[in-house]
Order: sequence, then structure tokens, then C-alpha cells
Amino acid sequence: MAEPKRKPIQQDSDLGLGGFDSFFEPDQEQQSSTAGNGATGYGESHLNTRLDKLIGKFGELITLTVDQRIETARITQQLIENQRQLVATQQILIRLMEKHIELTRHITTIEEKLPAVFELPGMVEQLRGRIALLEGIEVD
Repeated sequence: MAEPKRKPIQQDSDLGLGGFDSFFEPDQEQQSSTAGNGATGYGESHLNTRLDKLIGKFGELITLTVDQRIETARITQQLIENQRQLVATQQILIRLMEKHIELTRHITTIEEKLPAVFELPGMVEQLRGRIALLEGIEVD
């Protein structure tokens, strides 16, 4: 059903494959230089050149892969160390919070007893006055 809507591909149209033919076909200079040697000589030299390039690129790829693995291992070790430090910091924080709660309880207890402490001077004066009355001592 969709067939009639297709447009036929024109041979002259540019399909974005510029240089595609030159990838598989040798340059004119290479053709003329190897024309006397025959097709086999050109094929072997071209194959050797391509093979050398591919081996070089493969070596670069292996080097890059090894470097990435080393970097990944280093980052992993750093992450593990950071996690250990985080756990240690959290444990310290928990201990500090426990101490804070304990100190807050002590302070609350002291604050509850403070009004009685502030009343002590008045109580001492009252007791002094009573003792003076009981003993018959004159107080100025």
C-alpha cells in the first residue's frame, strides 16, 4: 500500500555518501603508480597499509581501555575511602547527639532545681530570725 508513495532513487542525487566510493576505490595516483605492478601488488600494499593502521588504532584502543580501567579502579578506591570517612563521621555525629541529649537532661534537671536555690537566701533569713526568737537574741 505504501509502495506507490515512494520516490525512486535517482543516480545523480547526493545521498550524503560523499567519499564513500573513494574509500573502496583507490586514488588515481595510487592506481597509476601500481598499474605496472598488477592488481595483486596494489592489493597487498594497500592491505598492509590498512592493516598497519588498524593495528595502530587497535593498540590505541587497548591503551585507552587500560587507562580507563585504571582510572575507574582509582575512582572506586576513592569512593570506598569517602564512604568509610562518611560512616566514621556519622558515628561521631551520633555520639555527639547522644552527649547533647544527656547534657540537655542535666541542664533541665538543674533548671528545675534553680527556683529552690534562689529561695535559699530567704529561707536562711527566716531560719535566722526564728533561731533569734527562740534564743531571745535581739536582731538589728
